[in-house]
Amino acid sequence: MNRFTLPRDIYWGEGAIEELKKLDGRKAVLVLGGGSMRRFGFVDKVLAYLKEAGIETELIENVEPDPSVETVMKGAAKMREFQPDWIIAMGGGSPIDAAKAMWVFYEYPDTDFESIIQPFSFPTLRKKARFLAIPSTSGTGLR
Repeated sequence: MNRFTLPRDIYWGEGAIEELKKLDGRKAVLVLGGGSMRRFGFVDKVLAYLKEAGIETELIENVEPDPSVETVMKGAAKMREFQPDWIIAMGGGSPIDAAKAMWVFYEYPDTDFESIIQPFSFPTLRKKARFLAIPSTSGTGLR
């Protein structure tokens, strides 16, 4: 069996990140990697747009390349404490992948890695939060 799923909305091009001002929600976690997004000012832009949308934001920073189970579980614990309705991953594949795994453990705290590693084994998400990715890889580049 094969399956191909597309995200509902993709925004791209000059100024696309400003769409964050229009998000509907109360709280968001922003999951980041090492620090280049902060150094180049993108984190400050995102935080300003989320503030303009009236969204309180917490950061989960320093997600390492090939994120560890410990990083994912710490992030999920922070999410359970903060209770965001948006999970926003920003940067390369590592913070984006880690944020998706954190999302599963945020919404399903009693699950374990073994139950989600098989294809199509993820539980139904979007019961507590929605997911948004702001990739910086493969030439997408933030502006």
